[in-house]
Amino acid sequence: MAKRKREQADPFAGLTWDDLEQWAGRKIVSRGQGYQRQGRVSELAVTSDGGLIAWVSGTEQYATKVVLDEEGLPDSVCTCPYAINCKHGAAVVLEYLEQVGEDRRIPQASEGDERLALLEGQGEDEMLDEGEPGLPEPVRMEIEPFLQDKSKAQLVELLLELAGQHPDIAQDLIDRQEILSGSTKKLVARLRKEIREVATEPGWQRHWSGEGYTPDYSGIRQKLSALLEAGHPDEVLNLGRELMIVGLRQAGESDDEGETAGQVASCMPVIVEALDRSSLPPAAKLAWAVEAVLKDPFEICSDFAEYLDRRHPKEAWNTLADQLLTQLKTFARSGSADEFSRNYARDQLGDWAIHALQHAGRSDEIIPLCEAEALKTGSYARLVGWLIHQHRNEDAERWIREGIRASEKKLPGIAQSLRNQLKTIRASQKDMPTLAALEVEEFVRSPSHKALADCEKASRKINVWPSVREHLLAYLESGVLPWKQEGWPLPPTGLDVPERAPRQTFPLVEELIDIAIYEKDPQRVLSWYDRRPKSRFGWVWVNEDRIAEAIEAYAPDRAVAMWKSKAENLIARVSPSAYEEAARYLRQAGAVLVREGKQQEWTRYLQELRDIHARKSRLIAVLDRLTGKPILAKKTKS
Repeated sequence: MAKRKREQADPFAGLTWDDLEQWAGRKIVSRGQGYQRQGRVSELAVTSDGGLIAWVSGTEQYATKVVLDEEGLPDSVCTCPYAINCKHGAAVVLEYLEQVGEDRRIPQASEGDERLALLEGQGEDEMLDEGEPGLPEPVRMEIEPFLQDKSKAQLVELLLELAGQHPDIAQDLIDRQEILSGSTKKLVARLRKEIREVATEPGWQRHWSGEGYTPDYSGIRQKLSALLEAGHPDEVLNLGRELMIVGLRQAGESDDEGETAGQVASCMPVIVEALDRSSLPPAAKLAWAVEAVLKDPFEICSDFAEYLDRRHPKEAWNTLADQLLTQLKTFARSGSADEFSRNYARDQLGDWAIHALQHAGRSDEIIPLCEAEALKTGSYARLVGWLIHQHRNEDAERWIREGIRASEKKLPGIAQSLRNQLKTIRASQKDMPTLAALEVEEFVRSPSHKALADCEKASRKINVWPSVREHLLAYLESGVLPWKQEGWPLPPTGLDVPERAPRQTFPLVEELIDIAIYEKDPQRVLSWYDRRPKSRFGWVWVNEDRIAEAIEAYAPDRAVAMWKSKAENLIARVSPSAYEEAARYLRQAGAVLVREGKQQEWTRYLQELRDIHARKSRLIAVLDRLTGKPILAKKTKS
């Protein structure tokens, strides 16, 4: 009864983890939890309208307020760039629940609290996404009448006052004056310095703690754009070259899931436009763009690849083709890079040379170039692709066989691509028996349900699928190759047939289970699972998660047992990330138990986990989420 009264008096007390994640999303709540644990929430107070208010330390110190909406979910506003429903709001809620759970007194915010003034009107209008230029329309509509009523002298005075309060505004005004005067030397020097400063520190993210750093290139992008619009494309292009050099290095040193690369890439449309407007000759523009793409391993310069797909003068393409062909002739084969990396770089250069030859109207040079390069780098698939494109199937088959012989052992991926191209040729010739035989050989090389589906598709067209399927399953069980079994219905392919791998142990249980799952045969799935062999290291590994999903309707108790086992193994790792992964399996087990009318068994099992792991607070929080239990409940004293 005391708890019910408390929740009625304090609506925040009934919040669950699911409530928070429904409100702000798992990622934001996780980052908010990191902020709260790091002690970044300070001076927490309750407002007169029943909300929460606090300071939260982030990049700066932000004022944050949280209230509950009509559905009982949080709704936050903040002075941070995101303005509404951010990680700072999540941190405030979690800090409040922790303090209440520890019976700590939360003070009342005064009517004149500075934070209330800072937040006045915040979040009422649609806020601008971080990094986007310009004003939101509601803000513009509110400011514009105020400015229109001012005289010129008053506007000058206002700008000077704002410039004195905000150094960034003062610097922006100076930049604009220099651009208008045509004297950009100082601006370019400052911008060059800013590029170097922003690129000094690599980006990083620690999502589990809510910490991180991503360099901000928005200011650089805006200044480059202003310089370009003022008619200085050559200066922007020169700065763009420096930006790519330091930006690519910074992206390579960063550990932030591509956030830094994305920031650098956001400047590239401006550089592309500067290239297009620059004083460089057309061929030099194309060469500039190709160089940018070739030096970029992070797709930062993908806008330049799009630029190369635009219309450009044929003569420019002709000049570029000659330049790239010369580079291929002098391409260095020595250096620290391994052979694979050198061949990859050379193939990229060759691709752009081919692109230039196409647009220069010199397509007759492409296949001779591809033939020469195939012998140097193993790029047989590119050559065969062009031969097929020109309907030279006989030559294509000759190169397919030569390429397979050259790459089968050393570069099996290339051989695989060539066999796929042979399948394309056989399909175009409507030679379905040989196509089906080729698919079977691929199945033997790498058995899977997908390879089986490819065999089925080709075999059904010639009405031999039942026989082919029987031979394939027999191979997986016995190891006898399909074409060596009695009654094999398909012709030879003309290629060297694959042999049974010397260390394979039959039956191939994992593959047989995979196919039984694909064929939606839970009885066979469970039969092969129970027949899996045991080695001296334990049972042969199989994907029990997929097996449980396949049999949950046929054998629900077995499925639940598998999910429980996987969850318990993860919990034993004593890791927050493992707890989160375990929750997925527990949720699946719970759904089946509830569906089967075993709610009490599910509740009892979760309680057993709580009792066994009572000291693992992060696991307990995960278990609370599974039951919709209020976050505060585990901390409230009776």
